[in-house]
Amino acid sequence: MKAERRHQLQDNTLAKVITKAPNWWQESGAKYLAVAVAVLVIVFLIRYRISSNREAEAGAVQSLATARTIIDEVQQQAMSSPLAPAQQQATQRRQLYNDANEAIGRALTLSDEKKIAAEALLAKGDLAWELANLPAIPGAATQPTLQVRDPKELISNANEAYQTILNNYADQTYASIAARFGLAALAENKRDFDAAKSQYEKLALETKDFPAYQQLAADRLKKLDELRHPVILATPATMPAMTSSSMPTTQALSIPPLVAAPKGATTRAVAATVPTTHP
Repeated sequence: MKAERRHQLQDNTLAKVITKAPNWWQESGAKYLAVAVAVLVIVFLIRYRISSNREAEAGAVQSLATARTIIDEVQQQAMSSPLAPAQQQATQRRQLYNDANEAIGRALTLSDEKKIAAEALLAKGDLAWELANLPAIPGAATQPTLQVRDPKELISNANEAYQTILNNYADQTYASIAARFGLAALAENKRDFDAAKSQYEKLALETKDFPAYQQLAADRLKKLDELRHPVILATPATMPAMTSSSMPTTQALSIPPLVAAPKGATTRAVAATVPTTHP
């Protein structure tokens, strides 16, 4: 009798559960389903955001690479078309300047990463530096339309860009090294050799883990004395008679060119940190 009684109780309990199941689903099931859907949506959004950020950063790096290519073209522009008409040279320089700035701006739009911002500033500084050091276009002094930007303005823009990197992005190692080289070059350009020496000395300390840059800083320090006191040979009032066997015995010292922010410390360094993704 007891066994039969227990069996009846179990049957009654199961019947109650089955009877109440539809009510439970109506009362609580919809809530659990909503929670599950919400979790799935959140997971999807997180994955989408991560994927979008990677693609945007890759696009920003590509834009900076484009800007770097254009900056190299600016550097070569004086050699590639020195005999071209003045208006053609001005148009080419202006186009390169605008294209580079557009690529830099696109990189900043695509990504808000610190390393991208630092590299964009570096590209701005290098663009201004290269353009400022191009030979003046014949006639630009009297025809303002032949001048893309005032060289003084460009030098000021380069200085501001390099200094902003050191002030706001000092933790971006490669960009900081390149920016300090840029400031040293600007100081040499102004013949402020004490300021240039200070920058190179800081570079020598900060680049212990980068022997190539440390050596470059050391070499520039050695060259500063030559820049301070260049050997200048004046042309004599009366040129001596030259025989067929006579040869010059003295040559003027070749002053080393100024150093712009080193390549290699720029976009390629950023690209190495971006995971390769495919859309």
